[in-house]
Amino acid sequence: MVILPRQEAGPPLGPPPSPEYLKESIQTKLLAINCTLFAIAFVTVLLRIYVRVFMLRSFGLDDWLMMVAMLLSIACCVCLIVMVKLGIGLHAEAIKFENILPIFAWTWFYSIFIIFAYSFIKLSIGFFLLRIAQRTNFRRFLYGVQIFLVLFTIGSTLAIILRCRPVRAGWDITLLPPLGTAKCYDNEIFKNVGIFNSSINIATDLLFAILPIPLIWKLHVTKRTKISLAIILSLGFFASATAIVKVPMQANFFKVKDWSGEGAWYYIWQQVEMNVGIIAACLPTLKPLFINLLGSVRALTSGSTPRSKGYKSNTSLGYIKQNSHNDPNSNIALGDMGNTGVKNPYSVNVTTAGARTEFTMYGSPPKREDGISWDMKNNGANSSDESILPLQGAGARDGIVRTTEVTVS
Repeated sequence: MVILPRQEAGPPLGPPPSPEYLKESIQTKLLAINCTLFAIAFVTVLLRIYVRVFMLRSFGLDDWLMMVAMLLSIACCVCLIVMVKLGIGLHAEAIKFENILPIFAWTWFYSIFIIFAYSFIKLSIGFFLLRIAQRTNFRRFLYGVQIFLVLFTIGSTLAIILRCRPVRAGWDITLLPPLGTAKCYDNEIFKNVGIFNSSINIATDLLFAILPIPLIWKLHVTKRTKISLAIILSLGFFASATAIVKVPMQANFFKVKDWSGEGAWYYIWQQVEMNVGIIAACLPTLKPLFINLLGSVRALTSGSTPRSKGYKSNTSLGYIKQNSHNDPNSNIALGDMGNTGVKNPYSVNVTTAGARTEFTMYGSPPKREDGISWDMKNNGANSSDESILPLQGAGARDGIVRTTEVTVS
């Protein structure tokens, strides 16, 4: 007997299943995978909040969006745990009849939560990239992708909510014929809409995995830093791979007779895609924490005293972002302030032809060839070349760093 109208009718009933078959269960595996991935994602989000609030003091829109994504991940985790307790992970014949409707109800809400979770993860990544993206065309493209994601999320959600009239019939099979008069569009249409949505998700996953690579490669950081950041941000490729694995399961979802046993792996792959996305989006923000930890480990192994790496409230990503309104070609210069090793920086401001330029000197104020201490602020030559030339003989650790209207996001 086929008790679920959404599953296709099977061949005539054979002998009843054996007790051993009814005892078979993958519930432990489902809970282990789900809870482990959730725990890792939850910890990475907590560490991200710690870095942005306490180390950098720069909590941005991308962080708020990731917090919402994590709340949705919690909702999805709870839904799946309840679904497992009701019978998901057991063979369909082993589920108690009174648990069928509750399973469908929890599954309905789970499908909406996870759609929003996917979108908030990608929106967070997009606004993270906007923190370091400077080219106008690139920023416009990112904003366009963000708007598309919002519209796509609304459309995907409405496809689930408006599938049946009344809406409750989406999970309450007692309202469907022959027991009720509710109307829903065909399972085949619903499946095709789901596959289309999955295709869009795969495309956007790939897009956000590829976009950071050329962006990071143009930053003025060490090659090792570029490679590490590109690899971390490209973990989105793994999220895309899980989405691709999930598509055949989605295409055959209504054909699977054992919808609660064999078909339960579909929900796990959804959890993998969501939580891996959260982890991949948070890891790049933890760079300051990793640097401090590595510095402490090196200090302990060498027997020296750990030093602070200098991450203060004027940094956003563990880097300094410099922007020039007068020179668009000098718009990306990210330097790791924790690695300068300079103890005595001081700065002066110079106004040249109406453009404000800031110079930051490291070390003690340099002296001129005649032995007189040189001071750009007070020597009356703030706008001339002679203010800069005395620094040409500065040592390796002393010197001058030119920035133009430093902007910290």
